Amino acid sequence: MMVEDFIHYIKNIRNLSSNTVNSYTKDLKSWEDFISNKEVNRKTIRSYLVELQKRGLKATTVNRHLSAIRSYYSFEIKSGFRDDNPFNQIKSLKKEGKIPNYLFFKELEKIFSNSGDDFFSIRDMLIFKTLYSTGCRVSELVAIKVNEINGKNRVLVTGKGDVDRFVYLTPDVKKILKEYLPLREKLLLEKKGNSDSLFLDYKGDELTTRGVYYLIEKRIKEAGIEKNVSPHTFRHTFATHLLNEGADIRVVQELLGHKSISTTQIYTHTGIEKLRQVYRGAHPHGKNE
Repeated sequence: MMVEDFIHYIKNIRNLSSNTVNSYTKDLKSWEDFISNKEVNRKTIRSYLVELQKRGLKATTVNRHLSAIRSYYSFEIKSGFRDDNPFNQIKSLKKEGKIPNYLFFKELEKIFSNSGDDFFSIRDMLIFKTLYSTGCRVSELVAIKVNEINGKNRVLVTGKGDVDRFVYLTPDVKKILKEYLPLREKLLLEKKGNSDSLFLDYKGDELTTRGVYYLIEKRIKEAGIEKNVSPHTFRHTFATHLLNEGADIRVVQELLGHKSISTTQIYTHTGIEKLRQVYRGAHPHGKNE
């Protein structure tokens, strides 16, 4: 095998990252050890895939092995040492679908309770409720300008791929917004700031995405919730609750700004998983499932 030549090629000619180069080097060493004195054919390749899965490797890692080896044999073809790529007909493994983490109503109640009446308490509550009620990404949230939201029922945000969409404000969010805006103006006067961002930090500057992460981490600890919660968890919760309440999946797709409905469909799995858990716990046969 021409492994050293291939590694030199992807490192110095294709300029792949050091992480990719290191991974491909290990993957090819694994394949080289496996095929020692073996003919490279479909049966050998399938045996290798079984071996990788026996090692407990995830589908993403197995697929990386396949990509490395497939690329290597393509390199042999380009170099004139081979006529065909034995891995071209081998399909990648289907990736494991992860059920999104989301909040239950009781957890939301804890997050939304015991709010003070100062600037920071009201700002934080407005952030939490806006994330939950609109399904915004955190980057979309911090980009909202004050003139885009004041007195309106919906806000135009720019999502991935510079795609614009409207998100909608609940009466509860609008109520908190009325309390927040005068306090925001007062802070700007005190700090002599001129930011047009809706959400401000203690200096009167635009609140960053990292700042929102910190505020959520702090609130989750205060609420005694023992799960990992990020701004995206509120987005997952928004979608999950809408679908569980019977909202049309294409409407939810539009509200989330997903290009493909398959991305939105993952949220339907949360409802199925909840039913499965109830079945396992309540039905005699469910315990043996």
